[in-house]
Amino acid sequence: MKVERLETGCEPIDSLMEGGIEEGVITNVFGASGTGKTNFAVQVAARVTENGDKVAYIDTEGGFSPERFAQIAGEEELDDILVRNPVDFQQQEDAIDELSELVDEKEIGLVVVDSMVSLYRLLVDGDNASEVNKRLSQLFSDLSTIARSHEIPVVVTNQVYTSFDEDDLELVGRDVPRYWSKCLLKLSEGQSGRKLTIEKHRSLPEGRTARFTITDQGLESPEEKGLF
Repeated sequence: MKVERLETGCEPIDSLMEGGIEEGVITNVFGASGTGKTNFAVQVAARVTENGDKVAYIDTEGGFSPERFAQIAGEEELDDILVRNPVDFQQQEDAIDELSELVDEKEIGLVVVDSMVSLYRLLVDGDNASEVNKRLSQLFSDLSTIARSHEIPVVVTNQVYTSFDEDDLELVGRDVPRYWSKCLLKLSEGQSGRKLTIEKHRSLPEGRTARFTITDQGLESPEEKGLF
């Protein structure tokens, strides 16, 4: 059975991903602050609206900019992106709970949650970690069900922190996002632009990388900007 993929519109990334973001699963894009997580989410959303489909975009950090979206996709495409702005974890739960019906009613072609864990991070502490982790796991489960039942891609972004035991970055939420995300993509900064690394995928080798740059037009090949 052929796996359908959504092109991001950035040639190095689409080549790395052998066509783009997989439909029917959760793709988790993570990295340190400023590595391009929101730009990645906006780029994929713009691509979907350019193809004539609608996007459900849950913005938990206030990072979505209509002006930036219009730079990449155009003013008219703004009508096809439905943005929710939850300000606490309960509102995030409500927004995701309403998604299944919304996907049916509006013929949504992509779901984005940017970021999946920022409001969770504000709520969780040592005393309630088990309970809040269960709630976070349920949200990932709901998104996975939406992706599979509607055969659409779900893209979430994930914050990170530095582990005391290791120098590597660890996902906020740790095992929860790692379990539910069938594709993990790490973003990082380099001397020649940004780098995307496959850390987990159902069919592609882990450790493969692609380089790109962020411009007014979105994510582009660094060769196009003379960086290589």
